[in-house]
Amino acid sequence: MKFILPFLLLFSSCVINSEQKGMSAPEFDLKLTKEWIYATATANLKYNNEVITRPPGFEQLVMELTIPSSGGLTTVKHCLYYQVPYKEKIGLLKVQEIINQTECPVSASEDKALAFLEGVNNFKIIVANYKIIMNFDYDKKKVEIIIPTPNIELGLVHEKYRPLIEKRLVSGLRLLKLNEDSFDFASNKYLGKLSDRFATGTAIRCQQVNKDCETVGENRCEQCRYGWYEVVDFQCPQGGSKFCGQNHCGEKNEPACPRGVKVVYPEDAGICQNDLAPTLNSEKILICQ
Repeated sequence: MKFILPFLLLFSSCVINSEQKGMSAPEFDLKLTKEWIYATATANLKYNNEVITRPPGFEQLVMELTIPSSGGLTTVKHCLYYQVPYKEKIGLLKVQEIINQTECPVSASEDKALAFLEGVNNFKIIVANYKIIMNFDYDKKKVEIIIPTPNIELGLVHEKYRPLIEKRLVSGLRLLKLNEDSFDFASNKYLGKLSDRFATGTAIRCQQVNKDCETVGENRCEQCRYGWYEVVDFQCPQGGSKFCGQNHCGEKNEPACPRGVKVVYPEDAGICQNDLAPTLNSEKILICQ
């Protein structure tokens, strides 16, 4: 036991120091590259191609970038801040993401940073030739981070007898930040994702019917992105409540399939796969278990 305790103390100390240090330089590089490669614009660059030495000990905004949000339907701002080391204050780089603001605040907020690197000295940033290049000293080594920005547009090219083209790294090239929601226009208000399932609790109810066969709230089923399906609940003449998404009725933990005829007992109103039986859940919906 006397050998194990010092080991545990040493291990605990390493973990604490690691947490205080934050990201490593390669992690900082990877995090920013994965985001900034999609940047469509930069702004408020204060020091281009010069080492930042002032003001000492204060966090300042170095640059802001416009980045597509997840799915690329809207944009967010990435704000790069740098604190010049001074006495007990260490040099640090911090990137924060802000939403629904036209420009970055002059100083960073207390919110959690998207990326954070401590122990930075002699920081210099260069924005040119469709690249963002950051040079600095870190952990007694020279570090260079190079991030290509092929989506940056620098105006239009005017040529006689030719159509206008965008001035960018490769004309017509644009890197897209896509996910499941990317294929809808920004104005779309459609409900639900392809992966939504009743069994996992992610399905969106688009119409609710109560025990008196009254519709509760708004019927939004026409807004379902991937259609809708009906469940068996109160055996109302107009049908049961409805959920957005693909129909998996009869499967385990999914709604029972409507039988299609009026029956006396609610449990007989739904159909499940052979090894499952319809059971009423807490919302009086027949599910297969």
